[in-house]
Amino acid sequence: MEEIIYPTIHINIYGGNNQILPNATKAEQHFYYAAEEVHPTDHPLQPHTWNPEDEKRFSLYIDKKEELSAYIATLAACKTAREVGEAVALMCADNPKLDSRLISTEKFIRVILPFLTGVSKGKGIDNLRLNIDDAWAAYKKNKREKSILG
Repeated sequence: MEEIIYPTIHINIYGGNNQILPNATKAEQHFYYAAEEVHPTDHPLQPHTWNPEDEKRFSLYIDKKEELSAYIATLAACKTAREVGEAVALMCADNPKLDSRLISTEKFIRVILPFLTGVSKGKGIDNLRLNIDDAWAAYKKNKREKSILG
């Protein structure tokens, strides 16, 4: 009889929400955005607290309506200031109207504040600016390392 030897696998998880599915063949993540308020029993997401004027102010930075909706949904899904910083850094990387100086300004941070409905602590301007700056620096460092290695 032949003995089957399985390789040792180590999985290191650092923060976040993680799900280990060893038999999964694919994974999908969906963000739902409701354009109008809905009753909590009719929809799994809580109704949003921002208004069309908040969206209009944000649209000055984001041209495409689809991108605007996606960014709003992403910001609303953030649970911590760190996640907000990471989301804003990715927005900056993907959108030519945003740059590293702009995303750190109080004016821009005040524009995104209404969409941070999932963040309960750390929503002060200075704390958000710090997390945005840290996330942007990490993004740039990661991009630089990939270009050197790749």
